[in-house]
Amino acid sequence: MSPTTLPLVALTLLLVATRSLEERWWKAGRISDRFAAWLIVGRLVVLGVGFGLIVGLELPQLLLVAAGATIAAVVLEPVAERRIVAARERGVSPPA
Repeated sequence: MSPTTLPLVALTLLLVATRSLEERWWKAGRISDRFAAWLIVGRLVVLGVGFGLIVGLELPQLLLVAAGATIAAVVLEPVAERRIVAARERGVSPPA
């Protein structure tokens, strides 16, 4: 087993575990639809940077991964927010 396997599994489990907390906060009205959308797409950035750090990417590569993940998050945020608003209108939990 590679020395990076356990940290990558831990990062993934952390991102999955925090999702249920965010969903409860959203359902309780503690966070807005927009903030919930940013939390969803922000996982891309956390996952990308976390992966880069764990596997030992050099700084220029890490910055490139972070920039790509940030661009993807900015592009996908309106999509996530529309899905969350639609879910709220249907009375169901937000999409992941």
